[in-house]
Amino acid sequence: MHAAIGYQVPTGREARLPWMRASLFGVALIISLALHGVVLLEFPDLPVGRPTELRRFQPQPLVMQSVRPEAPPPRSVQPAKFRPENPEAFAKVDALQKTLLEDMRTEAEAAEFVAPPPAEAAPPAPAPAENFAEMDFRQEILQIEQRSAVTELAALPRQVVPAVTRIAGAPDITLPATAEAIEQAAAAVAGRGTFAPRPLSVLAAAAPPAEEMMDAASQSDWTPVERLQEQAQMLDEVRADVTDVAPIEQMLAVDVSAYRATDEDALYFEVAITRSGVESLPVLPKDVLLIQDCSESITRTKLDYFKEGIVDYLRTLTTADRINLMRYSDTPTLCFDTWEPVTTDSLAQAVQFTAGLRARGQTDLFAPLQQVLKIPRQKDRPMIAVLMTDGRPTVGTVDSSDIIARFSRANAGQISMFTIGAGDRVNTFLLDLLGHNNRGGSWLMALREQIPAAVKRAARELSRPVLANLDFRFSGDSAAEVYPGTLTHLYLDRPLRLVGRCPANQTNAVLQIIGDSGAQKHDMVFGLDLTAARDGGEGIRREWVAQKIYKLMNDHIENRRGDILREIRDLSIRHNVPLPYGADFPL
Repeated sequence: MHAAIGYQVPTGREARLPWMRASLFGVALIISLALHGVVLLEFPDLPVGRPTELRRFQPQPLVMQSVRPEAPPPRSVQPAKFRPENPEAFAKVDALQKTLLEDMRTEAEAAEFVAPPPAEAAPPAPAPAENFAEMDFRQEILQIEQRSAVTELAALPRQVVPAVTRIAGAPDITLPATAEAIEQAAAAVAGRGTFAPRPLSVLAAAAPPAEEMMDAASQSDWTPVERLQEQAQMLDEVRADVTDVAPIEQMLAVDVSAYRATDEDALYFEVAITRSGVESLPVLPKDVLLIQDCSESITRTKLDYFKEGIVDYLRTLTTADRINLMRYSDTPTLCFDTWEPVTTDSLAQAVQFTAGLRARGQTDLFAPLQQVLKIPRQKDRPMIAVLMTDGRPTVGTVDSSDIIARFSRANAGQISMFTIGAGDRVNTFLLDLLGHNNRGGSWLMALREQIPAAVKRAARELSRPVLANLDFRFSGDSAAEVYPGTLTHLYLDRPLRLVGRCPANQTNAVLQIIGDSGAQKHDMVFGLDLTAARDGGEGIRREWVAQKIYKLMNDHIENRRGDILREIRDLSIRHNVPLPYGADFPL
């Protein structure tokens, strides 16, 4: 058997397969080359080829060769400011306005200052013809005082003196004389002896002499009965002669408001005393001392505002007043050696002194206050001191409580002290209590631009004092707790206010206020009908709480006891009244 082995010839399809594979490989290669070419064109820095080319992509130090400034971003357009005025029109009149102001300033400096005439009040109005007998509470107060005096006298030790032997025929009432003179006078009356009565030393010095008065009485047409009646009238007393004070309550108006606190069963009331219609009380001449802080803590702008206010204050003074000025920083300096009457010359010197004020040096507040106490005072002229400062001492006595206590104790209410301050650095605790404790008050402003208006207001309210050295008391049966304890003078343009607290069932009270009008002492007695008082709201209680806090703070300044501070905090929390003075409060 013959087997043949050899190559098999492929069919047609199988013969085409190698060519198809080669064609596909060629197409794929072309596509791959095309893609690589595109990548190289788009990314020329792409590493290809040898691995050493990757070394140039290792981190290299940055070298700045040139800086090209970038264009600034587009700025946002702000809307135009709202200006109701017309700037173009204002620019046209600006030059004219400056010229007019300069002309007015030149005329004002050239004009001669003429002091205003004294502020004289109208003569007292006649008292009304009504019968005030049942309203005369003065007798009630005097009876209470008499009962107190009798009680005090009864407790005093007694001293027995020997009895004086009565001489027959001697008159029952005699002027001071010796026993021998009395016996001789008795003998002459009885017709014994030749003794002629001689005038006593008191009658011998009388004008006209006693002999002439006796002869005139004996030669008159009066009968013995008429002569006895005339002598009896000299011993009769009227209501006005009971005390050495003159009543003036009909010249003043009293407004009473009240608030009934049901949560504590108490009645709070406020008494406001003002002038009644026509000015019926004479205005008192006064002594005014203006004290200006010129230390470095007073900025130049603030000092300029104070100087403007001082000049306005000087314009309100009258020729009946007297004036002096003081500046201080580390030491005080007076404008005049003593009080100067208000004249054109003295006002010009005061204005010149004010214009020369400069802010320099540290602040010693207690030194000028001591100097104020050394200035002589006249009894019938109220002395008013106005202190303008920020109340921040830096040398000397710097503790506010010490300054308040030491000055108030030495002053004893003789000088009426008012304070003016402005700005956020004002020591409100010092300035407020310094005025409150010394028959004065305070004007504390938030902005320094308000300083001239505050000084002008002080000048207006203090220009016309009518009663000085006021003191008050309530009737003995009154259980009222009344504040403030120290009153200011009574001014025609400054109401006098008192706030009190009493039991809710109290219906009335009697108030007496005593003051000096020159050499004359006056008193005011008011019957307060608390049931007819108008409703004043809860603000009266808050004012009473604030005034009591004043009183307690003064007690703490004097005694420094912790229980007083606890009482202040309790009052503040119980009545929802904030503690005053913030960081300056002495807690």
